[in-house]
Amino acid sequence: MAGVIIYKISMCRYFCFAILLASTFLPVRSYSQGWSFDDASSEWGMFVLGLASGYGAHELGHYVVATSKGYPVSHDGLSIVYPNAKFTDADHLQVASAGFQTQWLMAELAFRDHNGNEKKAAPGNFGAGVICAHLGITLAYLTVLKDHQQGDVAGMAEATKRSNDQIVLALAIPGALDAWRLFGNQVPEWVPQLSVASKGLGIAWAWTY
Repeated sequence: MAGVIIYKISMCRYFCFAILLASTFLPVRSYSQGWSFDDASSEWGMFVLGLASGYGAHELGHYVVATSKGYPVSHDGLSIVYPNAKFTDADHLQVASAGFQTQWLMAELAFRDHNGNEKKAAPGNFGAGVICAHLGITLAYLTVLKDHQQGDVAGMAEATKRSNDQIVLALAIPGALDAWRLFGNQVPEWVPQLSVASKGLGIAWAWTY
C-alpha cells in the first residue's frame, strides 16, 4: 500500500513539473513557414555543422552524466559503453537517457529566440541541422536500434523494467511533435507546448526515479 502511495505522489510530481514547465511557454505563437531542405542549398556547411553538433551533444550528454557519477566510459565503434559498470536503476536510467535529454534541450534552443519564445520563422540552417540530428537519432532508436543491447532504449527499459516498445513510444511523442514544428506550416501553438511538456516530464522522471 505504501508503495502505491509513493508511486502516486511521484506521478503527481512529474505531472505538476510538466504543467509548470509548459506554462512557462504559454505566450508562444506558432510560426507560419516550415523549414525545408531547399533552404539549406546555399549553406549546406552550416546544416552539416548543426547535424554534427546535435549528434555530438547526444554523445556528450552520456559522457558527462556517466563520468559525473563515477562510471567508466569507453567506446565500441560509434557507441559509448560503460565497461564493468554496476549501475543502480536510477543511475542506469539517467545515464541511458542523458543523450535524449541533451538533444531535447539542444532542439529547444534551436527552436526558440533569445527571449525563450518560439521563433515565428523557420530556424536557420545550423539550428535545423541540430534539430534534424535529434529527429534522426530518435528515428534510429524507433527502428533499427530499438533492440540494440548497448542502445539507449535497452538501457532505459532495463532500468525501469518497462518494455522497449513502451520506451520508444515515450520517445516518439516529442520526436513527432518536433518534426511538425520544423517542417510544418501554420503549426498550432499547442504543439511546442506539448513538446516541452513531454520532454519536461521525461527529464523529471529520469532525475526523480
